[in-house]
Amino acid sequence: MSPGSDAAATPPVIEADALAGRGARLGAFLLDVLIVLAIAVPVSVGLDLVEGLMDQDAGAMVRTTAVGIITYAIVNGYPLAHRGQTLGKMAVGVRIVSARTGAIVPLWNSLGVRYALVQIIIQIPVAGVVFGLADALCIFGERRRCLHDFLAGTEVVQAEWVRPGDAEP
Repeated sequence: MSPGSDAAATPPVIEADALAGRGARLGAFLLDVLIVLAIAVPVSVGLDLVEGLMDQDAGAMVRTTAVGIITYAIVNGYPLAHRGQTLGKMAVGVRIVSARTGAIVPLWNSLGVRYALVQIIIQIPVAGVVFGLADALCIFGERRRCLHDFLAGTEVVQAEWVRPGDAEP
């Protein structure tokens, strides 16, 4: 038996009943979008980016995407780094953990891979729409992982879930 074949037979660290439900994940996503939009839209208006968006100016699109990513990082950076949660995830009682270890993932992973990379990819004409659709549809898999979860090596669990062997929070 090869060393890698044991890994495939190893059960997941996170039990299926600890995974966040699809409805909770959708609710957290919608809350996060509303929070970021409530801040990013006035900032974008203040920076006079809206007219450029209406004209489909690529520079305005890049700057507006940057405003959204920066807003998301400012609003959610601290809770992501310390609790594995965005404000929306806190509100619905779920958090992000490593699919491999069950630990909270590093901030660069939460912000860089799970969020910023995805936001950049979905800006690509046609391919971005396909990627965004695939990202969302992957949640219907057995482990309820979106494409961004696979890319970042994460799973979303109920907030009260504790890794086996760790002390209660």
